[in-house]
Amino acid sequence: MEKKWLLRMNMLLGSLATLLFVCAFFIALVGSDEIVIVEPASVKSELPKGAFEMPEGALDAIDKTLLELKFSPRSLQLPDLRKYLIYYGRNGRPDAQNDRTVLHFAISDNTLHPLIPGDRLYLQYDRQRSANPYGFSPNNAPTNLWIEASLNGYDVVVKVFMKNEAGDLIMEPASHAQFTAPEKEYMRGGGKTWEIDDMRVDGSLLARQKARWVGPDLFLERHGGDEYSAMIGKQRIEFALEEDPYSVFVGLDDSLVWSDGRWKVVKPSASTLNSPLMLIKKIEERLMGFELWDVGGKGKMVLNLLKLNDKWQPQQVQQLQKKFKFIGARKRLQYIFEVDGERIHLSPKDWLLFSDDTWSKLTTPKEIDDYVDYKTPGVLFVFDEVASIEGHPVLAGVMFNESRTEMQPIELPIQQLGNSNQQDEEGGQSMPKSGPAGMKSQSPATAPMNSQEHPANGSPVHIPSRSDDRLPERVIERALRK
Repeated sequence: MEKKWLLRMNMLLGSLATLLFVCAFFIALVGSDEIVIVEPASVKSELPKGAFEMPEGALDAIDKTLLELKFSPRSLQLPDLRKYLIYYGRNGRPDAQNDRTVLHFAISDNTLHPLIPGDRLYLQYDRQRSANPYGFSPNNAPTNLWIEASLNGYDVVVKVFMKNEAGDLIMEPASHAQFTAPEKEYMRGGGKTWEIDDMRVDGSLLARQKARWVGPDLFLERHGGDEYSAMIGKQRIEFALEEDPYSVFVGLDDSLVWSDGRWKVVKPSASTLNSPLMLIKKIEERLMGFELWDVGGKGKMVLNLLKLNDKWQPQQVQQLQKKFKFIGARKRLQYIFEVDGERIHLSPKDWLLFSDDTWSKLTTPKEIDDYVDYKTPGVLFVFDEVASIEGHPVLAGVMFNESRTEMQPIELPIQQLGNSNQQDEEGGQSMPKSGPAGMKSQSPATAPMNSQEHPANGSPVHIPSRSDDRLPERVIERALRK
């Protein structure tokens, strides 16, 4: 029974669906493509009259409206640079200690920007830098924002200035216009170092410049004359970085500047501010201490230099002195010695140099200049005068070591003991066993002498005359005046 009922319902629903599909198809087949839109008829309506409606002109007695917007142009204010500006102190160099010493400022990094009190340091605003929008103007080009600074003890007073588009100064707020900045310790960041002519500055700088602390030059102190008087008591430091070595003479608290590829002794002044500066801070027996400053005066390096060990041993002096064997005398003040198998004629005021295992007498200006300028180093004998030691005549003088830091007296006997009438094999005069009367400390200027004497081999031998008894010293002075 129930199944028949469900079957009838299904057939009814299927017939209804078929009928609807046929109707839809028929309408689509005969229907028009146009869509007809029927506009509704417009109905005019009026707003109801309010209970508070007032006649026209009722509010004419009121001058202004109850609420009114007021327009005011945007005003500029000084920026607060206290949270951006860093003061790293003044130039610490001794040649910069004056009223216009350089002050060092930075903003976001450790890049120092110098400012002299009374001058301007310009800044610029960059809105793209959100964390720190302020920075220094490249090459300190003028902008509408700048600072000026003056010292206040170890701190600095900073004044901020700014102009608007009309060129008027902005002075508000007052707390931003002037403030005090404390000094902070400068640390060169990122392991950065500074350089001198592409040479990295560190504790090995002097070693890389081949510096040698030699000591005082006793030769120049004794024979340099007035031209070298400033070097008396000074320490000689030799630099051999280049093919042409050079020397400087310094004392405690003296100053050197790096100029034209070498160190030069100067007196600190405003003219030395643009060069690296090195100070002599201590001189001990074996150690010399330096302070090296960069141009800005914030980079300082402590350097040390050991003294060259060139001390003579007593046996060395004796061995050199024993090489001289007296042979005879040609004239009263001209003596012949045999040195390492060679005959040498010596007179008071002669200079004899031992260099490259060879003995040579310095007679020409060039030979003397080369020795004075350290071009021909060696052991130098300077024969001063004929003297009498315990009744025996000697040729007295001094001997300088190769570095010229030590000086030893020498006495060469000019008499062969045991033979009172010994004569030079070349025909020279004989020397009596005891020296002539009044021989002690006798100067060649007090004895008659000829300008030249010709030995047996025919080669001229120079003998100082009364007018040139100080020949080596006079040659030095003449060379210095060139």
